[in-house]
Amino acid sequence: MSTPNQVWNNYLKSLGEDPAKTEKAFPIVDHFCDEKVQTDNLYNLVIQGIKRATTASVKICEYYNEDFSKPGDYWILTNFDESECCVLQTVKSTIKKFSQITEEDAYIEGEGDKTLKYWREVHKSFFEEEYKSLGWKFSEDIEVVFEEFKVVYVEL
Repeated sequence: MSTPNQVWNNYLKSLGEDPAKTEKAFPIVDHFCDEKVQTDNLYNLVIQGIKRATTASVKICEYYNEDFSKPGDYWILTNFDESECCVLQTVKSTIKKFSQITEEDAYIEGEGDKTLKYWREVHKSFFEEEYKSLGWKFSEDIEVVFEEFKVVYVEL
């Protein structure tokens, strides 16, 4: 079991970089969802190469002062208890309306049966709850950031 810091240092070493002298800043550490079974399932989908994207509400990110990942940015994805982690790199970030997510986007996000119907049901429910908790009303016109990523390092 490696910590996110150890995994980051091992990734840098795999590139031939000295972690103490690198120009690369330590990335954010995060996981998907707030429930263990779902979080661990999504982590495993990433490791298997099935889940290659994620979606977040632009308004929620702005509310919590969270930056959007840009192509080339790194982040460390963990399972629920941070006993497993990998290094991801953002490939592409696109801001669009919730209603503009496509079948291809849903497939790349890799959840459930990978259909747009499934994506819309799950994400609508998630965003409705998130918005409701802040006293906001969800609409299919909300802006979302659709972030595509790749796994660049994982310790097996």
